[in-house]
Amino acid sequence: RNRIKDESIWSIDEEKQRSWIWKSILHLRPLAERFIRCEVGNGTSASFWFDNWLPLGPLIKFFGHNGPQHIGVPLHAKIRESCPNEGWLLRPARSPKAEQLQILLCTLPLPAQSLAPDIYKWCVNDLNLAKFPTSLTWEAIRHRGKQAVWASVVWFKGHTPRHAFHMWVTQQDRLPTHARLATWDPGIDASCLLCGGCVETKDHLFLRCSFSEQVWHLVTKRLGYRPTLFHTWTAFGDWLSSSDSTCPTTLRRLAAQATIYQLWTERNNRLHNAASSTPQRIFKDLDRLIRNSILARKERRKFRGLMQVWLKHSWLLVSDVKS
Repeated sequence: RNRIKDESIWSIDEEKQRSWIWKSILHLRPLAERFIRCEVGNGTSASFWFDNWLPLGPLIKFFGHNGPQHIGVPLHAKIRESCPNEGWLLRPARSPKAEQLQILLCTLPLPAQSLAPDIYKWCVNDLNLAKFPTSLTWEAIRHRGKQAVWASVVWFKGHTPRHAFHMWVTQQDRLPTHARLATWDPGIDASCLLCGGCVETKDHLFLRCSFSEQVWHLVTKRLGYRPTLFHTWTAFGDWLSSSDSTCPTTLRRLAAQATIYQLWTERNNRLHNAASSTPQRIFKDLDRLIRNSILARKERRKFRGLMQVWLKHSWLLVSDVKS
């Protein structure tokens, strides 16, 4: 209030402000404007020109900057100042817009006859909401593109949030692999941290690396498949999108996301902590993660029976895991 004083927040000149925080807030006004509605009571606090209190929207935008001179209401006037007890104090209409405004005002109760205060409401999709709805507001302002073909592979029902988010970043090829870092700094060694023999790209690190292949051998065997290798990310995505009688799609995606997550964790441990694990050790951690995920969602329809499927082929890996 000390900064605004008698002005409306909508009329303050952003460029004349010294405070960076205050300028940042003012910069967001165009984004917030469409959500704020003013329900006029006695009109003592609502701005005649800048608040959104009529179906016409803010009158300063409806008439333009010549509006105050055209209508005869000062730029920073409150609604009550333009409407004392005897009615609206406006100049005779000399344009279709002015006539439209006067006709609309004649349908409204006079603010001077009200004891209620002016109320500002947050509206999303023409719904007046008592509380600020973060999710609804975000859905209203965010850019909407076409749904990616791989969306169901990443954000399937029952996903583990951190695994799904990591899978999403991986799918976008935004992980700081050595191959990506080397494009910014040619002096970086682009070798794979898991095998040390090839350039560390997304496809190599998670699919073609000899170390990763050993982990996938254990995972796919546990899911009931013959040892399966994926040489491209497209082939990997096709496998996750397909359905068969060997393994439920939900379990396959759950295990795949956990595997990708654990391989990246292993890679980072080697980079930052100089600590390494064997494929067998990683699979034991994977086994625990997947069991916990299934148990946490066991009441959901798609998760009923998944534990039995996951444990069904465990006997095949006894020698592999111990080796």
